[in-house]
Amino acid sequence: MLEAMDGSGSSELININPDEMTTIFTLLQGIIIELETNAAPNIKKLENLSYYTAGKAKKTMEVYAEANQKVMDLYDNYSRAGTLVVDILNKMIQADEEIAEKIIAKLGV
Repeated sequence: MLEAMDGSGSSELININPDEMTTIFTLLQGIIIELETNAAPNIKKLENLSYYTAGKAKKTMEVYAEANQKVMDLYDNYSRAGTLVVDILNKMIQADEEIAEKIIAKLGV
């Protein structure tokens, strides 16, 4: 559980399920890997096609540069989400260690 301030000065407990967090991280990683291994290389290939960069289709294909950038923005967003999940997991580990230290100290072990 994490404690969060609600803006009014009081706090509320947020129940975080470790299994859900690890599932979320695993799914995010799957999306990131898919974008890295399939989308990004194919976007590069598409950008380098002469049909895409020259000729009669050039004007029509201009919209794809923006679409390609949006896919890469999607990659950045999923990467950031993955980083936030790891941060949460690290905070959970730290909180568990602090609790364990307090228990050990109280027990005098």
